[in-house]
Amino acid sequence: MSEERISSVTATVVQGKDGGLVLNVPRRSACKSCSKEDGCGMSMLGGLTATQSMKMDLKPGVAQVGDTLELGCSQDGLVKAAFIAYAPPALGLVIGASLAALNGGGDGVQALGALGGLMIGLLCTRGLAAISRLPKMHILKGASS
Repeated sequence: MSEERISSVTATVVQGKDGGLVLNVPRRSACKSCSKEDGCGMSMLGGLTATQSMKMDLKPGVAQVGDTLELGCSQDGLVKAAFIAYAPPALGLVIGASLAALNGGGDGVQALGALGGLMIGLLCTRGLAAISRLPKMHILKGASS
């Protein structure tokens, strides 16, 4: 499988609570690359989670505590994951609001229909993510610290 790196994602190997190895992947907001950072509301929201990080379990023997690894994922896999994450909730929202409007509901009923459709879409996303073969992160290169 050929890898096409979208962006460089660097993770640090740390000791997990159960004694296993865990990759500590810092979360980054896409807003950090934009020059309009000061006047954008999304930048402010991204700043709220900038200090959080994701934890991913690592197979034993791949690295040692303190190592830095570069992770990558195929472009097709990222597109598939994005589609599964965004399409069902968006479609559910539109379909829920449309069904409420077609049945003669007012603005409040349409808003509730949209909310109900969004919830159904989120449940569909959860189900699709569970049964789909979502992309896996691959170690592109490792460098000991």
